[in-house]
Parts: sequence; C-alpha cells; structure tokens
Amino acid sequence: MKFSVVMPQLGLTMTEGTVSQWLRKPGDKVQKGEFLFVVSTDKADMEVESMTEGTLSEIVVEAGKTVPVGTVIAYIERPENETGSFETQAEIVARGQDPKPIRMENRISTMHGAPPIRESIRSARPSASPRARRLAKDLGVDLKTLQGTGRGGRILEEDVRKAAQVAGSQRTAHSDRRRQLIASKMVQSAQTIPQFTVGIEVNAEAVLALEKSFRGPDEGSAAVKITVTDMLLKTVAIALRKTPKMNSVWEEEKIRPLVSVDLGLAIATEEGVVNPVIHDIGEMDLETIARRRAELVEKARQRKLSLHDLEGAAGTLSNLGMHRIDQFQAMITPGQSFVLATGQIRKRPWVEGEALTIRSTIILCLSVDHRVADGVVAAEFIRKIAEVIENPHSIH
Repeated sequence: MKFSVVMPQLGLTMTEGTVSQWLRKPGDKVQKGEFLFVVSTDKADMEVESMTEGTLSEIVVEAGKTVPVGTVIAYIERPENETGSFETQAEIVARGQDPKPIRMENRISTMHGAPPIRESIRSARPSASPRARRLAKDLGVDLKTLQGTGRGGRILEEDVRKAAQVAGSQRTAHSDRRRQLIASKMVQSAQTIPQFTVGIEVNAEAVLALEKSFRGPDEGSAAVKITVTDMLLKTVAIALRKTPKMNSVWEEEKIRPLVSVDLGLAIATEEGVVNPVIHDIGEMDLETIARRRAELVEKARQRKLSLHDLEGAAGTLSNLGMHRIDQFQAMITPGQSFVLATGQIRKRPWVEGEALTIRSTIILCLSVDHRVADGVVAAEFIRKIAEVIENPHSIH
C-alpha cells in the first residue's frame, strides 16, 4: 500500500515551501513521528515528521525545489497485511483540517511492538576503524548515515572525509537558498509596502535605572535576566494598546484590526535574521516577557521555530544597540505594519530647560506602512513609546 507525503501547510499564510533536505533516502525504514525532511520558507526551517510508518519508496521532489502546499513530494509504502492506526499528510489535507504548526519536539514513535529506534541503532552500530571514528567525531559526521567502502562494509577515513565534504556543500547550498528567500521578501517589502519613517531621541536615564534595579545584589542568581530589550518590548506593547490604530495590518486591500497585542523581535542567527513573535505580549509582565524572549532566542538559534512562532505580529522590534549602532532604519516585514529600530543607549548632549547637560539617551526610528497609518498616527505612537521610556513606572 502506497501513501503520499505532501508539502505541508505549516502556517496560515504558507502557500509554498522548499524541501531543503531529505533526512531519509529511498529504501530507508521510516517510523511514524520520525523526522523525514526539512522544509524552508522565507521565515524559518522546520523538520517535518512522518505521519505513518513504512519504507520511503520514492522521492518525487528533490532537495532544493520549491513547490506549492499540498504537492506530493514522496511516497511511503507498507505491506498490505500490516494494520494499525495512522494518517498520511495527504489525508490530513484532504479532510480540510485547520493547519496547525508542527511541534518541533524530538519525539520517537514505535508501533506494533517494534523496538525503540535508539535500541535498533545501538544494535546496528556501524563498523568503523578507530581513526575513522575519531575523524567523524572531529568533523561532526554521523557514522550511522555512512556506507563503508572497506572490507565487509567497514567505514574508513576516506568515507568520513567524503561525507564531510558533501555535508559542507549541502550547508552552503542551503545557506544560499535561505539568502534567496530572505532577499525575495525584502524586495517584496520595498516594492509593495509604501513605508515612511519617523524618529525621536529619548531620555533613557529612568529606564536604565529601572533595569539596574532588576539586577539585584547577586545577578547570577536571578531566575530570569530582564534586559533593556525586554523593557523596550514591554514599552512598545503598552504604546500599542494606547494606539489601537497601529495594532492593525494591511490584508486583502483593507485594514484588519488585530484583537491581541502580538509583537515580533528581530533575532540574529548564523543563517540570517528571523522575527519570532511574542503572542499576547500586552498581557505579560516583564518577567514573563524576558522568559519568553529567552525561549525564542534559543529556538531560533537551534532552528526549532515553527511558523506559529513567526506569524501574527502587528510589527517588530529590531534592537542593534548591543552592536554600538546609534540609529538605523529597518524594513517592514511583509504582513506587518511597522518596525521599530532602536540603537544603543549612550551619553549624549541633552537640553533641560535652558541648560545643556549630558544624559543617557536612545534614538528610535519607526518605519510604518502608510496604508495602515498616516504620519499623525505614527507620531502619536512613537510619542507614547517615548513617554513610557522616560516614565517607566508602567513597565512593571
């Protein structure tokens, strides 16, 4: 019996995806719940689980190709006389199930009394020379994925070196595809979003004092570290609630107001910048925001973000202050209505009354989709952000 593996819809706005890597090859046994392939979108890379068990009989869409959601990309076969409860990805799409993000947990499923995968791997440990094992450890090559060319299928040093070279080429190709996807989105942003920018310099003395008060006598003992970025996130969330016109997006040629306050955060990874979303941030206190921000940073760096983690925000905070940047203008992510770019907090000349003094300040640059808001609304929004930074008692 043959079952179709299709390009899944991993998020509400996903219409196509790229098979960036197959984790199994034709002829390999596949367990239900075992990671089968990796999908790349313009937002993230996600490992996709097999919805059934059997043998991967055919790969229809090779790595590197982009296809629409629902396209058959491979086939899995299982004997006619085997029974058990399972569901193919094609059946899920066919019955019109609401698309939900696939969980990126490393789950292992066993069916019909089959031995756990880890035990099977242990019992089938590949034969390799001691030098090949040492080299594989140094180069990060998984011996279980290799077919040895030595006597009796023994894995040799040369097998490990060739595998490392192939993996390096695949990583380069994958990185190139990621840059192409990101570039496509940036071109879309520039060509389809009429954006303008407003800026303001803000006295940050009070917010710095508040951030310092959270450190405590023993900073290392804190359950979660609250950073300036967390405080800026909370500040923008407060301003969004006070400026509901900004908590909207342009969709299907009209403004769509958002019910909850959801905010993205630009995070740098080895493969580029991603913008995971802190959902319902308007209802969170600072400690919860800090904890969620730390979780998303870790998921982003481990490439474990789901599309749910990347969708739904009205806008994004992009903070380059840690890189000694004073100010910059950022591009709006397609599907959102604004991006707030913040630079470093540092000592600058500041006028108070008739006196010239020195104060710690921060420069904010707000880029806005003109279809969603005009200059007056944008000015009101950034002014409220500035007011909260200068009087941060409401951040608690």
